[in-house]
Amino acid sequence: MVRSLIFAFVASLLLADVGRTALVMTPTIDEYVLDGAKLKQLAFSDGDQKVTYQSPRGWKYFATATQLTLYPPNKTQAEATIATISRPDQSQFDDEALKKLVAEVLVLVPKGSSNIVVESQEKAPLRIGNRETFLVVISYSLLGNNYDRSILVINRGPEQIRCQLTCRSSDFKELQKAFLSSQYSWRNL
Repeated sequence: MVRSLIFAFVASLLLADVGRTALVMTPTIDEYVLDGAKLKQLAFSDGDQKVTYQSPRGWKYFATATQLTLYPPNKTQAEATIATISRPDQSQFDDEALKKLVAEVLVLVPKGSSNIVVESQEKAPLRIGNRETFLVVISYSLLGNNYDRSILVINRGPEQIRCQLTCRSSDFKELQKAFLSSQYSWRNL
């Protein structure tokens, strides 16, 4: 009896994930009150429920159906994106999948870049909604400037959420802290 209940529970969790539709990245503004303060967050739809995210304070945004682009205030050549990518073949971060992800990150470096270095790779730097994550940080030079890029990958059923920050190396530590901290705000992901 207990085994049947456990099996039914696990099966329902798996089916719930499979039945989800893709997350649409065009947000609406969702207002809520916390300790008497009126706050705003971005709300997205996955067909079944509202998924919310609190962007870093003061960052502007632009959205399409598959990507949210964020711009930090008073920083030139800095951009963060949160994009959905269909990946039905990638449900776990095993060694082979991690190698492919790092290779994909390196391929996306702008043409003409030099001094490309994988600075770090970290499996599960944070958990979002009990989902596995993988973080890659790279550096490169382009047109006389040094840049850093981080990509946090979140597996979400048959799709991945990729949270990418690209900016000048001198701004990276500050912006990375704000951007990664905002990832903890996801609800119902």
